[in-house]
Amino acid sequence: MSLSRTDSAAPGVLRVECMPLDCGGAAIVVELDRAPERAWMKSLKRALLADDAMEGAQAKFDGRFVYVVGVDGGGHRAQHRVIQAVMAAGSACASNAGRQRPAAGVSVSSALAT
Repeated sequence: MSLSRTDSAAPGVLRVECMPLDCGGAAIVVELDRAPERAWMKSLKRALLADDAMEGAQAKFDGRFVYVVGVDGGGHRAQHRVIQAVMAAGSACASNAGRQRPAAGVSVSSALAT
């Protein structure tokens, strides 16, 4: 069962990529199906802060893209943590709206894997 875009405050995830940075570490880039609402952005930031493994990571927003910077090296592990934070943010928005959203398919890729 899929929900229409107006059924939830949480945007859908189209893909997640890990990109190494020249200065060291990595950035996780999340492409969303639409620009997120302010409440969702705050929920994502809270979810990242709550994860001890993501210490120092910060979410930066640019339209439909979320850049999680300050991630230490481990590409797949960091991607998994960011996906968990995105799901937690979506759940927080859905529960605030009084409804649950089913998990959407997410495409995960890594520039480090090549």
